[in-house]
Amino acid sequence: MQGYTKVAATADIPVGDRKRIILEHNRITIFNIEGRYYAIDDVCPHKKTAPLVRGSLDGLCIKCPNHGYGFDLKTGECDKGAVFNTKVYPVKVEGGDISVLI
Repeated sequence: MQGYTKVAATADIPVGDRKRIILEHNRITIFNIEGRYYAIDDVCPHKKTAPLVRGSLDGLCIKCPNHGYGFDLKTGECDKGAVFNTKVYPVKVEGGDISVLI
C-alpha cells in the first residue's frame, strides 16, 4: 500500500465544495463538509458512467446524479444495499495540504 499523496490545498476546496482528482488511475472526489474532508470513488457502482462529483449532497450522503442512489461519504455504504457499496479513502490534512491514502 502506498503512503498518503498530496492531492489539493485546503484553499482549493472551500466548505461545501468538491473537487475531482485522478490518483493512480482512480477517479476520486474530495468533499469539504463543514471543514472536514472526505474522499470517495467518483464512479457510481450501479452505473459506471455516472460521476458522483455531479451528485447532490444531503448531509454526509452523496446522491448519484443518474438514479439517486445515496452513498455515505464516511463509509461508502449505499442506501440501496451492500452490493452497491463504494470505496472511500482515508484523508489527512496537514497545514494547508489535503492528502489521500490509496
